[in-house]
Amino acid sequence: MALWYFVKDGERTGPVERAELDTRIAAGDIDGGTLVWRVGLSAWTRASLVDELGVPPVLPSATPPPLPAEESAAQVEPVRVEAVVGPRFAGFWVRFLAKFIDGVLLYGIALLVERAVVGTVFNGVVPAPRDWEDFLRLLAWTAPINTLIAVGYTAYFMARHEATPGKRMLGLRVVRADGGRVGTARVVGRYFAETLSTIIFFAGYVMAAFDDKKRSLHDYLCDTRVVIGEREEADECESADLKSR
Repeated sequence: MALWYFVKDGERTGPVERAELDTRIAAGDIDGGTLVWRVGLSAWTRASLVDELGVPPVLPSATPPPLPAEESAAQVEPVRVEAVVGPRFAGFWVRFLAKFIDGVLLYGIALLVERAVVGTVFNGVVPAPRDWEDFLRLLAWTAPINTLIAVGYTAYFMARHEATPGKRMLGLRVVRADGGRVGTARVVGRYFAETLSTIIFFAGYVMAAFDDKKRSLHDYLCDTRVVIGEREEADECESADLKSR
């Protein structure tokens, strides 16, 4: 469910759910001239211009209200509001480090799998690469097992935390383009899409260093983004002071 923000008395209020926003509209706290924002809107927008809210525009008054006696037009300072600037996308190097951490963890698991296979199938003797028949048999055993483990590892942690342990350690999350959670099927698809990013000499990963939203090839293929911050922090959004027009 999308969370909304609005400007009240020159200050940003939110996040609030749509039901509360509708209640404030009905009570008159929010009118057509109120600035509102949610994920998906490119900038603060007057409520009357957001079709889904159904707020009528504010008709201009014939004459502006008078200033208080103790103030003059020269003394009135412009209202400052906080504008949401959107999520922070994770850059190439922090993603590389997260991938390295996950790789170390999975490599350790792969060594345990190899030792188990060697102990049960090859009587404890590790086949040498020159013994290509036994070496290929070893790969035929270990490769599918390690792939299943890696897929399960990715799907499990992405479902619970939106991030693998490596990404979670560095405060990263994988989300949909609209900021929503990534489903299991998309997580699995993204895992195998990374294979394409790898086999083209890692060019698919390098793309993230030059993209404005830090998207790698598998992000493009699966419509995902890697962002910085916990979901609670992401819902709060980053803000910056801007003068209202």
